[in-house]
Amino acid sequence: MALRSTPSVASSTHSTHPPPHSAQHHPVTLTKRLLFHHLSPADPIPPLLASPDVTPALNAELYDFIALSLRAFVNPWWTKITRYDKEFLSEITRILTTIIRVLELRISSTDFTPLVCRDLPTLLTEHCIDYRAAQQSIDSSYALGGSCSLATLFHARQQHIGVTPEGKLDETYVRTAIDGVLKLCLPQEDWEPEPERYIIREVLVRVICRDVAPMITEPWFIHKLALDLLGPTEEQDKHVKPPDSPELPSGKQSPFITIPSFQTLVVFFLSAVQTISSTALTFIHLYKQTLHTIKTVNHVPSKRGSPATNVSEPPSSHVNTPIPSNPNSRKPSPTIQTVPLQPTLDSNVRLAEPPVALIVELFDMNKRFASNTVAIILRMFVSGFSPFLDRLLPHYLYSNVFTPARIVYMVQSGKRALFPNGYPAPSPPDPTPEEQMLMRAALADAISRKVPGILVPILLGPTPEDVATTLGAVLDPFSSKECNTHLFVLILDLLLGTLFPELQAPRPGPSPVEDPTLGAERAESEEPSFLQDPLRVDSPDITPPGSMPP
Repeated sequence: MALRSTPSVASSTHSTHPPPHSAQHHPVTLTKRLLFHHLSPADPIPPLLASPDVTPALNAELYDFIALSLRAFVNPWWTKITRYDKEFLSEITRILTTIIRVLELRISSTDFTPLVCRDLPTLLTEHCIDYRAAQQSIDSSYALGGSCSLATLFHARQQHIGVTPEGKLDETYVRTAIDGVLKLCLPQEDWEPEPERYIIREVLVRVICRDVAPMITEPWFIHKLALDLLGPTEEQDKHVKPPDSPELPSGKQSPFITIPSFQTLVVFFLSAVQTISSTALTFIHLYKQTLHTIKTVNHVPSKRGSPATNVSEPPSSHVNTPIPSNPNSRKPSPTIQTVPLQPTLDSNVRLAEPPVALIVELFDMNKRFASNTVAIILRMFVSGFSPFLDRLLPHYLYSNVFTPARIVYMVQSGKRALFPNGYPAPSPPDPTPEEQMLMRAALADAISRKVPGILVPILLGPTPEDVATTLGAVLDPFSSKECNTHLFVLILDLLLGTLFPELQAPRPGPSPVEDPTLGAERAESEEPSFLQDPLRVDSPDITPPGSMPP
C-alpha cells in the first residue's frame, strides 16, 4: 500500500507567508562596509551630526564623502601593511566624527552674516584694486623694465606666508593651519597619538592642496562656475517674418484697406485682458510678499546677539556631546568640550556698504559720470536704509542661502567633483585657449543679459565698445591663477578665523604705564582694517627699482 506524502509545515509556511524581516536581503552600502563593518546589515548607522534638526540626507552624504576619501587615500597603502585589521578605518572615522561634531557646534553658534556681507566683499574689493594696480605697473619702472611678471607684482602688494612668490600654495602653511584646527577639535587622548593625527592631517592637506586649490583657482573654472550660477542664457527672440503680401502686376500697392475680422478683434481683446490680469496678479503677489518680508524683518532685532545665544541649547560654560564609536574600539567615546564664542558683529558696521563698494570697484563705476552718479545715489540709499538692510541681509541669507537643501546640494556637488566615479578623478585636460576665450565671452554675454536694458548704458557704457571694455575689466581680476591663489588663501584664513578665533594673532593692548581707559578709548577709535573704505586713496608704497626679485 502506497503511503501518501503530506506537505510539511515548513513548506506550506514558505509558500503562503513571506520570509521574516531579518531574513530579507539588505544592500550593504560603502559606508557600512568600510566604516561600520561591525554592524549587521539591518542595524542603522549612527548619525554623524548631533543636531536633531539635521536631515538624514546630509548625514548620508557626509558619511559617503568620508568613506570615499578613506578608500581613496588611506585604504590603498593600509591594505599593503595588513589585510586583516579592519579597525583602523573605524578608528579614523571616530576621530573624524569628533572633529565634525566640534565643527557643527561652532558653525551653529557662529553668525556668518559678517563673513558673507562684510569680510568677503572687502577681500574681493581689495583683490580687484591690487590686481589693477599691478597690471598698471607692468610697463613702468616698478616692473624693472618689464622683467617682473604680473604674479610677482601682485605678490609684492599682497605678500602672504602661505603663497610663494611664484603664486604657488605652500603646503607647510596649510599643514600648520590644519594642525591648529585639530588641536582645538580633538580631545587630549586623540591629540597625543601622532600616527592617527598625521594621517588625518595629510588626508586633509591632500584634498585642499592637490585637489581643491588647483582646480578652483583656474580662471576657466571660475568662469564656468559663474556661468552655472547665472543660469542658462536666454535665447534671443526669433521673430518670424510674415510672408510678403502679393504685389499687383503694376508694382503699385493695393488701394484697399484690410479690415480685421470680428474673430481677430475678440482674440486681441481677450489677449490684452489676460496680459493685464497677469501683470496685476504679479504686482499683487510682489506687494504681499514685500509686506510679509518687511514685517518679518522688522521683528528681528537690529543687533544680532552673541553666537552662543543662537544655539538651541542653554548657555553654559561647555557643551557635552557624546560621540558614537565602535564598541570594539581601543578607546572610549570622548566628550567634546568647547567654550561659547564671542560676538563677531559690531553694531556700527553697515552690512550693505561692502557689497556696494565691491560692485562699484568691479564695474569701475567711478570713471564714468553716469555710473558714478548711480554709485553716489546707491551709497546714499544704503546710508539711509542701513538699519533695515542690517536686518534684511541676515534674514535673506539664512532663509534662502544657508538652507538644508542647499547645504546637501553643495556636499553632493563637492563629492561629484572630487570623486566622479567613486575614486579621485584624474586631472582633466585644461580647455584650449580657444575654449577658454569662448567661455569668457559667454560669461561676459551672460552678465550683460542680467543687467536691465535701461541700465546698460549707465553701468556698462553707451557704445558696444564701452560695454566690451567694462565687461573685460570685470573679468580681468580673476584671469590669473597665481593671483587667484592669494585670494584662495585669504578666504581660507577668513573662514578659519571666523570658526576658530583662537587661531588669530592677539591684538596688542594698551601699555601698562598708560591709563587702561585711555587704551580702551584708543582701541575703539582705531578703525579695523576690514572696515576701511577700499575706495579710499592712500599714499602709495614707493619701491625703488632693483629691490624686487626678478
